[in-house]
Amino acid sequence: MLTYSFEDLAQAFRVLLESNFHLQRLMPVDRAEAIGTLETAINAKLNAFHNLYDLMRQQGLDSPNWYETAELCVILAIRNARHHNKANRIRSLYNYHRYVAADPTMADNYFYVDFPAPPEEEGGDCFDVPLSWADLDHFLSLPKAESRLRAGARDLIRDYLAADSFEAEALASGIEKERVFFNFVPLALNAGIALLPAVKDHVGADSVEAKYFLHHFETVSAAMTRHHETAVISMRLPK
Repeated sequence: MLTYSFEDLAQAFRVLLESNFHLQRLMPVDRAEAIGTLETAINAKLNAFHNLYDLMRQQGLDSPNWYETAELCVILAIRNARHHNKANRIRSLYNYHRYVAADPTMADNYFYVDFPAPPEEEGGDCFDVPLSWADLDHFLSLPKAESRLRAGARDLIRDYLAADSFEAEALASGIEKERVFFNFVPLALNAGIALLPAVKDHVGADSVEAKYFLHHFETVSAAMTRHHETAVISMRLPK
C-alpha cells in the first residue's frame, strides 16, 4: 500500500510542477482555469502527503512523529486548513489577489519569503507557489478542536520557519502581515526528505516519477527554512 501512496505523492509533485509551468501561459487565455488548475495541484499534493500519514499510522510506522516533526507538521497544518475550510483555506497569492484586490488587473505589492537551497546545492532552488502566511499563522492560532493539531504546533512551525525574522523584515519594508506570502514548494520538498527513511524500504517504485523522487529525497539537501530570500514583489492578473 505504501507503494501506491508514494506513487500518488510522486505524481502530485509532477502535476504541481506542470500546472505552475503552464500558469502564466494559460492566465491570459482563461484566468480562472489557470488558477484553478494550480489550486487543484496544491490540494493533490497535500492530500497525497496526508494519505501517507494515515497509511503509515495504520501500518505501525510510528517514526517520524508527524506532529513533532516540523517539516511534516507544517504540511498537515496546511492540509487541515484546506480540507476543513479554515483560515481562508490558506490562499495562494493568485487567489488572494484575485478576490481581495479592488482591481486584480492593477498591480499591488506583496512581501515574498522563499526558502533557498543550501550553497552545496548549486541550481537547486525550487519553483514558486506562494501561499498566505497570515492565513497559516491564523490557522496555527485556532483552538485544537478546529485545527486538529496538537499543543505546541504553532511554536514548532514558527520556529522552523524563523517566522519572527521575516515578519519583522516585512514590517520594516512597510508591508502588512496580510500581504506576506511564503513558498510552499521547498516545504513540500523538506517534508519528502523527512519521511523518506521511514518509507523507502516499503516502496517498490516502477514509474519514472516514483524512482526519481525516491532518489531525489535521499540525495538532495533540505531547503534552508531559517535563512530566507525575501523581496517585495508586484502582482497583477490579466483581464
